Amino acid sequence: MLIPERMSKVSIICLQKDLDTALNAIGTFGSFHIEYPEDENHSKIIESLERTSARINSLIRNLEVKEPSLTLFRAYKKEKMRVYVEDWLRLSEDIQREVSEIESEVNGELNEIREIDLRIADLQEKRKILGLISRFNIDPKVVAELRLISVFIATVSSRHILNLVRAFSNLPAIYHFEEIGGERAFLFVASMKRDSQTVRKILETYDAEILPILKDIKLKPSEEIFRIEKQLEEQYANREEALKRLRMLSEKYGDRLLSLREMLWNAQNFLKTKYALQKTRRLTRIVGYTPTSSLRELEDHLERALNGRFIILSDGCMAGGDPPTVLSNPKFIKPFEIITRLYGLPSYDEVDPTPFIAVTFPLIFGLMFGDLGHGLILFLGSLLFYFIVKAPQEWRNFSKILAACGLGATLTGILFGEAFGRHVFTPLWMDPFENIVSFLIFSVVIGIVHIMSGLILRMVNLIIRREYIDVLTVSLPSILLYGLIAFFLMDYKLNLNLWFSGPIYIVAAAFALLILGKPVAVMLLKSGDPIRVLGERIFEGGELTLSFISNTASYTRILALLMTHWALLKSIYAISDLVSAAPFLGGIIATLIVVGGNIFVIAFEGLVVFIHTLRLHFYEWFSKFYEGMGMEFQPFKYHQRFVEILYSNVR
Repeated sequence: MLIPERMSKVSIICLQKDLDTALNAIGTFGSFHIEYPEDENHSKIIESLERTSARINSLIRNLEVKEPSLTLFRAYKKEKMRVYVEDWLRLSEDIQREVSEIESEVNGELNEIREIDLRIADLQEKRKILGLISRFNIDPKVVAELRLISVFIATVSSRHILNLVRAFSNLPAIYHFEEIGGERAFLFVASMKRDSQTVRKILETYDAEILPILKDIKLKPSEEIFRIEKQLEEQYANREEALKRLRMLSEKYGDRLLSLREMLWNAQNFLKTKYALQKTRRLTRIVGYTPTSSLRELEDHLERALNGRFIILSDGCMAGGDPPTVLSNPKFIKPFEIITRLYGLPSYDEVDPTPFIAVTFPLIFGLMFGDLGHGLILFLGSLLFYFIVKAPQEWRNFSKILAACGLGATLTGILFGEAFGRHVFTPLWMDPFENIVSFLIFSVVIGIVHIMSGLILRMVNLIIRREYIDVLTVSLPSILLYGLIAFFLMDYKLNLNLWFSGPIYIVAAAFALLILGKPVAVMLLKSGDPIRVLGERIFEGGELTLSFISNTASYTRILALLMTHWALLKSIYAISDLVSAAPFLGGIIATLIVVGGNIFVIAFEGLVVFIHTLRLHFYEWFSKFYEGMGMEFQPFKYHQRFVEILYSNVR
């Protein structure tokens, strides 16, 4: 539980003709991480499957196919589509053909919608132009027939009118401006043909939108607008019909596309693995990792599939190797793996911090959010979400974390005698608002204990890696130095006279041990350059000492956020008291303010406190021992969310 699952590196050797059957057995086993060669190449087949996968995703987007997500009361589960697989390559080819057929049908409707949209845009543009010219009694047929005169009809920003007037004053041109709203103006310009290019350049200089002269208009503008309105109604109706057909295609093919995408992913995964494995003329070698506790189960799956036609070799992974990480935690701790994964998975030879987070995260959250009423709402609301709402497993795990945080806030609310921002009973421990200094000291003590646990876990990591020199010369001196600084600060505060009466020299001796211990050990053991190591220790020791102080001070935010929680609620109650004095609806409005204010504080302050709790763990605690550079365990297995794979002699 405190370290990742112990792994075994496994080599499976089988005949080439049995490779597909072996991979099928490994996929059914579902807990074998295959190690691919570094020079792995994607064949043209894999690239083709990737393109088909992209096409399926495009179809799913265009048809707006909704994947199962959040639903209330755990709706009826759809029956999976059964897929009988004899040859993954042939299956992938069948999928590609089916996707092409669906794509052809869907693209036909999409293309029709695009053409309708273009026609609608063209008609709307004509209607806009006709609306303007009919407003100013301009006959487009007459304008189009002019031979010696050029006419420009445009709209322009109102702020450019004066500039345009100045520009046109030097030309033999007739022009007219009129405001049409939206800080735009209508512009009519008539000039000699020889000056048309000059007029056009002037208009373009001032970002005028030049409207085309409609030469094909045979009716009066008002009659033409009426005709266009009729055409637009027809096009809108056609578009709605096309969208209706597209929705029917979505209902027809939606579930099928989700199944095809999953089947194609499985085929792609199978073929990619098959092509990447090491082969000779007759044999194939599959190398990977599996949990040591599951090794016997892997052998059983292979035995049933291959009837003994395989050799399996396994070695336990030692510290210092680089196997993938599998976290092994009890069910009630497992949800907190989300927090660990946010930072990064532990390496194989690194302590898993999840069990400690399961204790410290709700505790610190509760201290910053200590309120019996709010804690109960958060606790019960999270449990309600978990048991009623059908959601992805990650969401359900997160609801468990929130439930634990709510429980922590409930317990601290009982200790503080606080519920919904009011003192409702005598505190079982203390009232932080009446004992601010005492609670501030308590917050610092929480920080000292938390950081000290991180330093101890760092020592455990070094022991796991068998770096005993660092245990004696780096880890133990760090623990000693921090312990002395914390002890003397709690005892002597910042009284310099007391510090220089002896404690400062003890701390200096511990710091000297931290700096000089490893260089001396390196020099005695002749295992490196002591001067280089000394330089590293001076830099790291100074940085570590400064971080001790800043990291510990950071835990004073526990008091600050608790005070913020209390102050927000006091403000809400003060406002409600003022409103309640109003006649008629004062009492009702005051009640709404109290209820809405409490909901706001639970949501907003809960989010802020969660983020700060996360920060204390990631920056103040993890920085003392945790690297989080582990490789995720990715077992070779089939996805069967939408399909059920049945196979026989898979090739």
